[in-house]
Amino acid sequence: MTRLPPLVERALTASSTHDLPLSVRPEQGRLLYALAGGAARSVGVTGTGCGVGLAWLASGAREGVRLVGVERDPERARVAAEVFADRPEVEILDGDWRRIGERGPYDLLVLDGAGTGGSPDDTPADPARLLTRDGTIVITALAPPSEDGPVDHHRRYWLEHIALDTVELPLAPGLTALVGTRRRLAGTETTWRGFEYGQVVRGVVTRIESFGVFVDLDGSEGFITAPELSRRHFDSYDELVHVGQEVTAQVLAFELFRPQVRISTAALEPDPLGEFARTALGRPLTGPVTRVVPFGVFVRVADGIEGLVHRDDLAAPELPDVGTELVVEVADINLVRRRVRLRPAR
Repeated sequence: MTRLPPLVERALTASSTHDLPLSVRPEQGRLLYALAGGAARSVGVTGTGCGVGLAWLASGAREGVRLVGVERDPERARVAAEVFADRPEVEILDGDWRRIGERGPYDLLVLDGAGTGGSPDDTPADPARLLTRDGTIVITALAPPSEDGPVDHHRRYWLEHIALDTVELPLAPGLTALVGTRRRLAGTETTWRGFEYGQVVRGVVTRIESFGVFVDLDGSEGFITAPELSRRHFDSYDELVHVGQEVTAQVLAFELFRPQVRISTAALEPDPLGEFARTALGRPLTGPVTRVVPFGVFVRVADGIEGLVHRDDLAAPELPDVGTELVVEVADINLVRRRVRLRPAR
């Protein structure tokens, strides 16, 4: 790959314009590009910065893959959000790196700085909770290894992690990355403790945390991440569940290191975008502007469903403000990429 992907060039331009430091070299970017192609559903990144690494990942990811980046610096998070304003499959979270757990687990998780345990006050991320079965974790921002000295504690932690098979890849002189894959334990991929992959179970909610919901499954611990709680948009867990509530869910995976059963209530719900697509094409719809971006505006046309009206389709030179009601019609729906394209109603 000699030319940079357009999205990477956009992120590099934003980085240069805002005088933000470049943290991802092309050698690292090409590794991320290649690994993203193997992700089936989701990719996460901590230390997003202005989005260069995330742009490499988004450029390499297949259609329909969701990408989440976390950046603690508000200005860098704002710049990154602008870079991906026309990519609804990319979400930028502003805050501590631990927020990455709100959208997990991930097929691919990239830790750049925070979450790697590289400093005494930094608690390492938990791959058993943050990765899917067979998920991959990448540790970047590593200091060059010593040629003569022992392996440092930081490297040893990841190279010897009980939940991972990890290797160190030399990318360029003085530049390496650790790449770990979740271990698959023989005999545990589809059944465990009487549970079976795909089985429908019932349980009672026992605890609600920022990263997910814990469920008692007749003595075994079940866990539901935020994306697996509902297909529809929600702002807080209490809109959907409360402690003591009985829920029905599908078994997704088993976490033997906890031990824990990963379950999903969303898997039993109909797809709202699919339902919307059956009746929405060409029909006039009225909804408020929810976001204004350089390329146009997003309009909410149904519960949990927003679409982009490109600025070239708008008659007025000035973009409407957030909250403005627009009458639009659906020009295109892509169920794989989870995108809705709108235009002003004729």
